[in-house]
Amino acid sequence: MREALKEVLELIRYRELLRNLVIRDIKVRYKRSVLGFAWVMLNPLFMMLILSLVFSALFKVTVPNYTAYVLSGIIFWHFFSQGTSIALMGFTGNSDLLKKVYIPKTVFPLSDIISALINFMLSLIPLFVILLITGTRISYHIVFLPAAIILLFIFSFGFSLILSTITVFFKDMIYIYNVLLMAWMYLTPVFYPPTIVPERYRLFLSLNPLYHFIEIFRGCLYTDSPLIYEHFIYGLAFSALALLVGWAFYHRYKDRIVYYL
Repeated sequence: MREALKEVLELIRYRELLRNLVIRDIKVRYKRSVLGFAWVMLNPLFMMLILSLVFSALFKVTVPNYTAYVLSGIIFWHFFSQGTSIALMGFTGNSDLLKKVYIPKTVFPLSDIISALINFMLSLIPLFVILLITGTRISYHIVFLPAAIILLFIFSFGFSLILSTITVFFKDMIYIYNVLLMAWMYLTPVFYPPTIVPERYRLFLSLNPLYHFIEIFRGCLYTDSPLIYEHFIYGLAFSALALLVGWAFYHRYKDRIVYYL
């Protein structure tokens, strides 16, 4: 606990570096793009259009307002997948800097998740526009949306600490994680309703943290799901577990990271 508190204080001390890293990440991502930040909003819209054309005939009966359903799923998934995929390289991608000067190492995966969070907040704009255009009633649970985003942020950061630490010692994790992400997406109801999952497999679905987070996200927006509080409990548990395990795993190997970069 003493070591963890020391790391948190160091992050506060280096908050200016954290801010500059976030700005750098955002600038680099859209530096050579003509449309720049517009792609944050256009990308999920294009994906929504494709998935709606492909799957609306299958799920429009079981999923009311499938357009809002699939767009919310895509925005949610982009935040988690893009944030953790970039944070996975947090240590190895900044090896030159880590070898030369002392910096709290967690600042790098944290900055990557914060950058993904900013993109996520911008992508909420087209989502709310679609909700208004389609006449979808906003849920009274909307007041819990900030809490839902915070839980997902904590889970993503804790999970990124594990990924970025493993990648230092096992570089193939970069390629393995891309495959795992693809499988994870299909195991999460991003574009299909969870009701189509056979009853005998529901237990495995409930053990998927992203299933609960995506249900919380949709419940806060428009679905008024009576199970949202149950999903919140699961989300809180998975977020706390990811942060504790991620922090413990990082602290166990943090003194050896520089030697393997």
